[in-house]
Amino acid sequence: MIRFVLILLCCATLQTRGQSTRHETRNRAVFWTEQNFVFKTGGRWSFQLDHQYRRQADDDGRDLNAFRHPLLQVFRPWINYQLSKPVRLSISPIGLWWNWGRINEYQPTTFFQEIRIIPQLQITKPLGDGEFIQRFRTELRWPSRTDTLANAYVFLSDGESQEVLADRFNVRLRAMARWINPVFKRNEQDKRWYTHLSIEPMMVLSPTATHFDQNRTYMAIGRKISENLRLELGYLNQYTIQRIPADQLRIHRFNHALHVYVYLENRRRSKAASDSGPED
Repeated sequence: MIRFVLILLCCATLQTRGQSTRHETRNRAVFWTEQNFVFKTGGRWSFQLDHQYRRQADDDGRDLNAFRHPLLQVFRPWINYQLSKPVRLSISPIGLWWNWGRINEYQPTTFFQEIRIIPQLQITKPLGDGEFIQRFRTELRWPSRTDTLANAYVFLSDGESQEVLADRFNVRLRAMARWINPVFKRNEQDKRWYTHLSIEPMMVLSPTATHFDQNRTYMAIGRKISENLRLELGYLNQYTIQRIPADQLRIHRFNHALHVYVYLENRRRSKAASDSGPED
C-alpha cells in the first residue's frame, strides 16, 4: 500500500512538472523591406541612414497575405569609420523603432516603441571569389510599455516612474556571419550578379534573464545595377522564442519573410568600403 501511494505521488509530481510550461509552434508569413542610403566622404568616414518597413499576415499559420497588418518601421542613422581595409567601426547614436503585434484574430493590435543605441564592429575578408563578413553588434534598448492603441500614446512615457522605465532596459548581443559570392566568375561584367548567405544568432541580457531567443538565416540573390546602386531579393527565416509566464506558455515562432533590399551610395572616391548587405 505504501509503495502504491509513493508511485501515485511520483506520477502526480511528474505530471505537474510536465504541465508547468506549454509549448506552441507558430508560422507566419511576413514582408520585409530595407533601404540603405550611404554618403561617403573623401577619407575614412561615411554616414548612412537605413529605413526598414515590415508587414505581417495573421498569426494562425494559414494566412499567406504577408501585407495584411503592419509589423515594424525603423529609422536608424549610422556613423562609420574605416579603421583599416578589413575593419570598420560603426555606431548608430539613436534609432527609432515602431512595433506592431497581433496575438490572434480575437485580440486588438498591440503597439510599442523603442529607442536603440548600437555600436558595431565589422570585419571583411576575401573568401574564394567573394567575401566573408563577420559582424558583432551590441544593441542597447529602451522599449515602451505595450499598448492596444485605445488611448493617446506618448513615446516612452507611460505615467510610470523612471525606475520602471529603467527596468525595461535590456541589452541584445548579435553576431553575424555573412558570405557574398559572385554567381558568374568569368569576367567583371558577370560579377554583377551575386548570392548572399548569412546566419545571425542573438542573445538577450536583461535584469530577469539571459537567453538566446532569436536566430536569423538569410538567403538572397542580388545584382549591382551600377557602381553605387544594388538590389537584393531574398528569403529570411526568423526563429524566435516568446515566453508568456502568466499563461505558462512558450511560443516557438517561425517568420517566413520575403525580403527586398536596396542600397544606394554617392559616387565620391573614398577609403570607406561599401556596405556589405542589409543592416536588419
